[in-house]
Amino acid sequence: MKILHVLLTRMPIPPVKYGGTERVLWALYQGQTQLGHDVRFLLKENANNSPYVQVYDANKPLHEQIDDWADIVHFHFPYEGELHKPFVCTEHSNCETEKEFPINTIYLSSKHAENNNAVCYVHNGLYWADYGEPNLTNPQNYVHFLAKASWRVKNLQGTVRIARNANMSLRVLGGHRFNIRRNPYFYLSPKLKFHGMVGGETKNKLIANSRGLIFPVLWHEPFGLAVTESLYLGCPVFASPFGSLPDIISQENLGVLSDSYEVLTEAVRNIDRFDRQACHEHAKNHFSHLSMSRAYIECYEKVLAGENLNPAKPRSKANIKAKLSMIDE
Repeated sequence: MKILHVLLTRMPIPPVKYGGTERVLWALYQGQTQLGHDVRFLLKENANNSPYVQVYDANKPLHEQIDDWADIVHFHFPYEGELHKPFVCTEHSNCETEKEFPINTIYLSSKHAENNNAVCYVHNGLYWADYGEPNLTNPQNYVHFLAKASWRVKNLQGTVRIARNANMSLRVLGGHRFNIRRNPYFYLSPKLKFHGMVGGETKNKLIANSRGLIFPVLWHEPFGLAVTESLYLGCPVFASPFGSLPDIISQENLGVLSDSYEVLTEAVRNIDRFDRQACHEHAKNHFSHLSMSRAYIECYEKVLAGENLNPAKPRSKANIKAKLSMIDE
């Protein structure tokens, strides 16, 4: 099968540092080529002169830049136009307004699909060869936060509260000690260490040496790469039960999901009862580049056979962007 992925960003191939969608697309390329398919990209830039990248021309209509090479076109945004080739779209984020999507739109989790009145979803996978080896036996005495700390819905404040009440040191990956924008905060505690927007090998080592991820998000997380990355590197996860989280933390030995700060705090206090090997194996087996690629190939085959992926055009609900609450005891 010949597959053209369209993502109109300046995505480097392979990706560097911490771009989430870019890492998913890199994993999809690795998986689909490993399964024997021909894969190309249409991007705004070919930074590394990759032979499988075509550069988008902003002066020409998009549909005119898609030739007859591909069997199917995979847009990584909602494509609204007509096309002479079969196509699907992946929606990678939450829509903040009520909106209709193409009928062959694919979401990232069961809740993500449900929130858009759809049924089709494919879990994100990652190319685990880029992540090194997990530390399954001798983690250091800290837990971690992994997200953009400036985003209120990622709930750094709640994470700090859980770590403090559990008497655990916290490493913050994705923010600085002082922030005045969007989600103002300032922490003086020496038990908190901030690493900024860290990526690559440095990020992998910080996660692998952590005892667990605290992730009490305040919205319906579309997927949550921070969760599967942490699992792969051996970390149990302590999170709110919103969005994709029940799809990912589906076994009791992987962590705890709760909308109660007290329940999550107690779980972190007893962090050693969780199985780091099971965390690693779960991510390795269920959220790899190959598992994601096979699931997308199934979607392509349905579309090529003339089937629709959803019974009707998905439509986002007006309250998707509403913030959710954690319980204070």
